[in-house]
Amino acid sequence: MKNAHARWVIWSSLFVGLILYVAPLPLSWRWFRPELPLLVLFYWNLALPHRVGIFSAAVTGLTLDIINGSAVGALGFGAVISTLFILLNYQRIRQFDTVLQSVAMGLLVGLALIIERWLHGFLGMAGTGLGFIYSLPATILFWPLVRNSLRGLRRYYEVE
Repeated sequence: MKNAHARWVIWSSLFVGLILYVAPLPLSWRWFRPELPLLVLFYWNLALPHRVGIFSAAVTGLTLDIINGSAVGALGFGAVISTLFILLNYQRIRQFDTVLQSVAMGLLVGLALIIERWLHGFLGMAGTGLGFIYSLPATILFWPLVRNSLRGLRRYYEVE
């Protein structure tokens, strides 16, 4: 049975990424938490660029802004810009090997976080230091796990 319009798989995986993002961690580890919702979003952008795009990025970013208690729209804007980059280059990024794809995803998450920090500074809510970048190594390391898990899920439910 082909379930080509299984939007629930996409949205439920984004929801699970958000749930894992808010899972409790010791206070000293919170800066090193991988950006799982953005990785899930970027996977679906690469796998199904005709189905997951700007709207999904905006919703995911706004949800993350609400979860983090930051200015609503800051990370949403960063996620939209990163998603636009993926949508314009998805065929090229798909051809990268695992290491290069992990680095590319880390750079795109970094771009989203830098845009968020820039908008916070523009609004007068600037933080000090580069602590927001500490999550990038964990994000880069988690990309192969997220990609392979979601690829298996997409193939099992035949999401196209």
